[in-house]
Amino acid sequence: MTESSRTLIIACAVMKDELLAVNHAPNIQIEFLEQALHRTPAKMPSAIQEKIHQADGYDYIVLGYGSCGNGIAGVRAEKRPLVIPKAHDCITLLFGSLQAHLKEHEKVPGTYYLTKGWIEEAKDPLGVLEEYTQRYGRKTAEWVLEQEFKNYKRIVLVTNGTFDPAKYRSRARANAEFLGLAYEEIPGSLAFFEKLVQGRWDNSEFVILKPGEEVTQQVFLTLIGCPPSPA
Repeated sequence: MTESSRTLIIACAVMKDELLAVNHAPNIQIEFLEQALHRTPAKMPSAIQEKIHQADGYDYIVLGYGSCGNGIAGVRAEKRPLVIPKAHDCITLLFGSLQAHLKEHEKVPGTYYLTKGWIEEAKDPLGVLEEYTQRYGRKTAEWVLEQEFKNYKRIVLVTNGTFDPAKYRSRARANAEFLGLAYEEIPGSLAFFEKLVQGRWDNSEFVILKPGEEVTQQVFLTLIGCPPSPA
């Protein structure tokens, strides 16, 4: 990628603050898709593909998504290269590297991470509780949440300098208290976002699909850190 290359970034709305904070180039445009696609992963590939298909006049298209539970499987590069972070999900991006994400995961595997984006989108456990309450009633909603989080140990608010943690701390703590989990705050990093926006797409952290290539099972395994099987 050159300084004059026109790039379109298609990203999840929960990372809006982080991406806008590091993007200072007029030739880089960002379009955000709603976070709700994560709860209907079967719809995610088609929503991303539609944005790719509509894109015109760009040299590169970059996804602000990780593998996201195989939610990008089948997404295809069309007329221009498609750049994808080698990441399980947005938590890898928020911590700045896969290594930093894995380090926290190994420390406490049962961790649920929150950011300003997740809380504002009401996709934190308490937000989901209200959503479920409207569908199933309060008692059933609480039971479903208890089952979904029964193996979790802590709630972590990831801070990164793009927001004031004090404004979101009470909500994050309330989530932990409702679920009976420990609460921590951990600093994240904008390093991965900077690389994504600035075109520093080293093959150790990004996959670049050529026009016509798609996210196959082999590509998916590469994204989540598993080496592809030998041919």
